[in-house]
Amino acid sequence: MRVPVRFAKGRAVARGVERRAWLSFALPLLLALVVALPSLAQTGPAGVGFAQAEEGTWTCRADDPVTALDCARDLCRVEGNGQDCYRTTWCFPARWAGVVTVWTSDFHSNHPVCGAPSLEGLIAMMRAVCDHSEGATACSVGMVVDPDGVEVDMAEEMVPGVP
Repeated sequence: MRVPVRFAKGRAVARGVERRAWLSFALPLLLALVVALPSLAQTGPAGVGFAQAEEGTWTCRADDPVTALDCARDLCRVEGNGQDCYRTTWCFPARWAGVVTVWTSDFHSNHPVCGAPSLEGLIAMMRAVCDHSEGATACSVGMVVDPDGVEVDMAEEMVPGVP
């Protein structure tokens, strides 16, 4: 069987190859656009940066990761009583964000969670972190920040594996 061939820019190209090449470029571009569209509906800065120290977590919202993460680390350094501060997480789009504290028999760890479309979605994400953390004995909501960057007072305790 003969494959129809034509010449394009000095080389032989089987029909359909150029079309597949175009699709392999267009599909990822279209996917990136679809993923980016929800962030356009968010008011305020698009991303959130988290910085953590031994005894706390600080956040800042900004349109780029370096600005948000540096801001959060600077807040940590000012308010963290001399603790070592580490830039830990950048989320885009920020949407609803927060920190879930996972307690084990030996220690606790703080896990930033972000990008939830609603408060209920954020709590579900936090519950999933709790349920899938090895050795977790309890979890608690450490911080909740709404899509506009306003911290929401909330106290919720979770028991791993219990809805």
